[in-house]
Amino acid sequence: MKRKKILRIVLPAFVAVLNILIVIHPSVALNAARGGLLLWFNNVLPALLPFVIGANLLMALGAVNFLGMFLSPVMKKLFKTSGRGGFALAMGLISGYPLGAKIVSEMRNRGELGKNDAQRLLGFTNNAGPLFILGAVAAGMFGSVALGYFLLAAHYLGSLCVGLLMRFYGKKRTKNDIQENLQPIAVFSRPKEPFGQILGNAVKNAMETMVIVGGFMVLFSVISALLAQVGLFGFIAHPYSTGAASGVIEMAGGIGLLSQHGISRGIAALVAAMVSFGGLSILFQSLNFIGKTDLSSVVYVLCKIAHGAISGTLAFIAYPFFAQIIEQSQAQTAFAPNAVRTLASSSIAFVITIAVLAVVCVIMALRIRKNRS
Repeated sequence: MKRKKILRIVLPAFVAVLNILIVIHPSVALNAARGGLLLWFNNVLPALLPFVIGANLLMALGAVNFLGMFLSPVMKKLFKTSGRGGFALAMGLISGYPLGAKIVSEMRNRGELGKNDAQRLLGFTNNAGPLFILGAVAAGMFGSVALGYFLLAAHYLGSLCVGLLMRFYGKKRTKNDIQENLQPIAVFSRPKEPFGQILGNAVKNAMETMVIVGGFMVLFSVISALLAQVGLFGFIAHPYSTGAASGVIEMAGGIGLLSQHGISRGIAALVAAMVSFGGLSILFQSLNFIGKTDLSSVVYVLCKIAHGAISGTLAFIAYPFFAQIIEQSQAQTAFAPNAVRTLASSSIAFVITIAVLAVVCVIMALRIRKNRS
């Protein structure tokens, strides 16, 4: 009860102070909001929207069961989750925040995942996308593509470590967790709704998700800028303090500030930790979906803290072995061409992957039907 009473006092007070600061520093708030909106529009929206639409379509058409059939042995052996979790893992690795949390939450709400399975999956399936790390962070902010691959490796290895740790979460798996009932042919079964309606719902749901993401990015960009304006980030006498503190609130803005110090071992470790933790902006984007389930938000936050700590540590330890390659790999062109090329190549790769998957699905379906007949 005391905790709830404290929150009832602290939260309104914080919001009131935030609004006062916006009135006192309108230009700072406006520039921060504009920067957050442009970051969302130029980088996050084009990078994430196709994946959100694709994920919605795949879930509606039954691809969760199909992928679960193939990934079930891996997911069971490594992470002690059902095969269905492989869909969330795959999409979480190739798309970006907060799609992993969205998929797991929706699968839990539909009863496709047991509570323990879903909680384990939440810990390591909600990750930063390759496009953001390679394009926006590495090529755009630091001018080093090699740094992007280094950060991507640290990020994925950190996620894998958290997934292995989450094997020990919870007690014995419940009957609902163990039961699979995966039917591969369900991928090709006729949907209950016309495809046009399914496509429309997928696009509508994706746009609603992206608007929420954009709103969070703008809000936390303003909060971060206002706190920096009043000197809250300057209490630590260290050149990285402002960027690190800002990144805890809004990841992209904090990384942008750190990039002004160039590339070094400490910077690489801090950026790896920030990308894996995600910042409060990403956390609240994810909690928006998790809050609609019976899953623990506290466990999820602890997993993201662990992910950040592990990725940062791995980057700090491994950096000396790749320092020369990273520091010599400077981008030769401006960010915009790099971003366009990265986005184009990623989009083409995504389309090819989906096409190959579709062909494999058709071949498998024909073989299954032939064997049954």
